[in-house]
Amino acid sequence: MRSLPLVVVLSFLVFAPLRAESPLDPKGKAKITKNEAEHIALRKYPGARVSAAKLETVQGHLVWSLVLATTKDGTKPVAVDAMTGRMAGAHEKN
Repeated sequence: MRSLPLVVVLSFLVFAPLRAESPLDPKGKAKITKNEAEHIALRKYPGARVSAAKLETVQGHLVWSLVLATTKDGTKPVAVDAMTGRMAGAHEKN
């Protein structure tokens, strides 16, 4: 029983750095996760589903670029600010 706390502490020290970075946010700068961005977009477009998502810089802002598959419009590109969670409509990269 005495070694159990040591195992817990060692596993935390080994795996904590791995949890800090996401493969979808390699620099760890986004405050909004991919999952949160998807939920934000799906609240505005109920019934849609996310068909693609990636983190990118658009006009100097870090955003989650999502493609939503909707029943009415086919697909709809949307952007969710990765720092604030605010959603924009269709966007163009510059």
